Amino acid sequence: MGRRIKPGTPGKTTIPPKIVSSVTECLWTEFTKREYHLDHHLFIIPQQGYLYVEVKRKEFGSPEPQPPITQSSTTHLPLGRLKFMGTAAQWEYQPYRYSDETWDDRGTERGTPEDLMLSMIVDRLS
Repeated sequence: MGRRIKPGTPGKTTIPPKIVSSVTECLWTEFTKREYHLDHHLFIIPQQGYLYVEVKRKEFGSPEPQPPITQSSTTHLPLGRLKFMGTAAQWEYQPYRYSDETWDDRGTERGTPEDLMLSMIVDRLS
């Protein structure tokens, strides 16, 4: 299944740790600004040259929102992945296509993590 198979070794990334941390914080801020954290848990998984962005709908009475968790699971809904383009401000969004169970690298969108998080939210959660 495409969404469960990510390139490389789980947890290993070629993206510098400081960039992973700062971009994760940017994505979390954008996610909470739009109040999606009230209904969903956010998961950001760095692997190879990508940040995989996934969500899981919260169950009724679940604990307060928490910052993104960096573990993947087959119960999460993939929103897409961000491909590292060499700087913290430049990424490429590749949406997850359920029909093919893989990430779509054709006709991708480029931009800042904040702009791309908005694209993921509009594309998948709205």
